[in-house]
Amino acid sequence: MLPAAVTTTPETTFEELMSVLLESRQATAAVLDDQQRLVGLVGIHDVLRKVVPLYVNLDRKLMEVMHEGYFEERVARLRNTRVRDFMVQAIDSVSPEDTLIKAVGIIVEKHRKTLPVIDDGRFVGMITRRTILEHVIPPLIGTSQSAKPPSETATEDEL
Repeated sequence: MLPAAVTTTPETTFEELMSVLLESRQATAAVLDDQQRLVGLVGIHDVLRKVVPLYVNLDRKLMEVMHEGYFEERVARLRNTRVRDFMVQAIDSVSPEDTLIKAVGIIVEKHRKTLPVIDDGRFVGMITRRTILEHVIPPLIGTSQSAKPPSETATEDEL
């Protein structure tokens, strides 16, 4: 689990979120209410989806005719957009008591990069694909790095 997972609020602006995500080198932030309950997730993919309209994805030819600077213009227009306007609210999660295999199963089955950890209704951290690998792989390949439990493993970015 990421011990210092990035968190934000629904009222955070796009510009503030980008600053935090880029500085932290994490790709996803947990969106918390004032009682530290998870109300959503927002990641780089959600940002890109907001920048590039869905209809563009449906027709590759549209991508080819968009003018140079389109992407930058769309990003600039989002500066003051609130996280609540593009966060994902349908969230899978695990509790600290759940097994590693349950977390891995959800990540693989649902194609997730991150999985929030919720304890008694409160957000306590984030499991990423990288934290899972950092926990499991070192003992298997015989590296000198001791395998730390996911709750003690800090990472920079998700795989």
